[in-house]
Amino acid sequence: MLKISPLPNSLIRTRFAPSPTGELHIGGVRTALFNYLFAKQNDGQFILRIEDTDLERNREIFVNNLYEDLLWLGLKPDESIFQTGQHGPYRQTQRLDVYRKYIEKLLAEKKAYYCFCSPEELAQEREKFSQENKRSNYQYSRKCLQLSEKETQSFLHHKKSYVLRLKIPSAKNYSFTDLVRGEVNFRSQDIEDFVLLRQNGIPNFNFACVVDDYLMKISHVLRGEEHLSNTGKQLVLYEALGWKPPWFGHISIILNQEKKKLSKRDPETSQWQLISQLRAKGYLPEAIVNYLLLLGWHPGTTQEIFTLREAIKEFKLSGLHASGAVYDLEKLNWYNNCYIQQLGEKEFAEYAWQFLGEKNIDWLKSEKEKKEWVKEISWLFRPQLNYFAELINLTTYFFQRPAQKIKIEENEVLWLKELREQLNQLAKWEVENIKSVLKSVCLSNQAPQRDFYLLVRKVLTGTDKGPELPHVIYLLNKEEAEKRFKIINITKK
Repeated sequence: MLKISPLPNSLIRTRFAPSPTGELHIGGVRTALFNYLFAKQNDGQFILRIEDTDLERNREIFVNNLYEDLLWLGLKPDESIFQTGQHGPYRQTQRLDVYRKYIEKLLAEKKAYYCFCSPEELAQEREKFSQENKRSNYQYSRKCLQLSEKETQSFLHHKKSYVLRLKIPSAKNYSFTDLVRGEVNFRSQDIEDFVLLRQNGIPNFNFACVVDDYLMKISHVLRGEEHLSNTGKQLVLYEALGWKPPWFGHISIILNQEKKKLSKRDPETSQWQLISQLRAKGYLPEAIVNYLLLLGWHPGTTQEIFTLREAIKEFKLSGLHASGAVYDLEKLNWYNNCYIQQLGEKEFAEYAWQFLGEKNIDWLKSEKEKKEWVKEISWLFRPQLNYFAELINLTTYFFQRPAQKIKIEENEVLWLKELREQLNQLAKWEVENIKSVLKSVCLSNQAPQRDFYLLVRKVLTGTDKGPELPHVIYLLNKEEAEKRFKIINITKK
């Protein structure tokens, strides 16, 4: 058995290598986070590489968005297409000449070969294999490996389409130490002669990845367990090129509530999986990072709140889980609520303004007054707030009057009449004065406080729960409260 020995530990260099075919997903962020933490803890470097070989699906806007999202989360790369670095270019489509050099090396050493089989021929071969063997683990037959040099040159001369395949060693056992899972074994006969270079001249993922990781001096690769099969292929490729591989660690996949692999179509979480979605809902970057840190990693203590600096200090590879981690929105909301409580008034107001600033308030003359008012009504909901977009629904009654009819007892009509009169007589519209009026009306009419407060809240807001009633009345403003008492459609029971 061949034991794969990685590079000796020197400078720690990790990388995050997304494909710009969509917005940044929480799974990608978690991978980036673990690589970032490990690099920074060891005074190393964190690299962002853009793997843009899917020419049909790549979009430049996704490149810019994912970089901006990483910065927003605090995970700034040391090298990327946006910074200078001595190991670039950091975009795969700008490295095609580099890949060609190593393709030529493998061809010259008879470790790779031309394959002229058309997609139709391969489909027929796969179908025949399936029918004859009643199995689905088809591997390419190596038909083109049997071509003579003369036949190969003739096909090339006549410009017949081809791909380049790696010649996998026969009947060879391999072993490597996974940083998360321990010793992993695989056999060469379980790996087909996979494609290195496609018909369009673009390298296959595994080939480009190996060349880039080696030339960029990547020392450790932390990625999802779905890449385990790719790691086997890549280690065979490292051997073919005569290179020492990096250390590999395969982190757990993220699961849904049913303990199945998280899907973008999961009904419960489909709108909570992209960083762009979470940002649009008003989640804080610190909360997202803290939550994802503990989604598949355990610190070995009961500590749950980690700043990024604390995470860098405490992160250990030994804390990474091999078993799947469930994406729990309630826990994410708990973290975000914790971080919302830590915001100062100014920061809190800035976030709230993003969601309520466009609302129209007739009685406020200036934007300064409106900003102060928005801050005050939002602050009322701060203790219960999971994310800032919730303010839109929570504060609805401050911006629009309730429309429903209310059926009340005759004595309750008298309560409301007295309350209106006393509120209108207030010289100073202050919370404490409003509290006194509510208490006074309650006592003078021997009204049960709970019933009285519920009645007033229903009349003014159309709801039966919310922040402390005196604060709600105060922020509605004296004139608006009077208008709502006047226009409410009251029917006696």
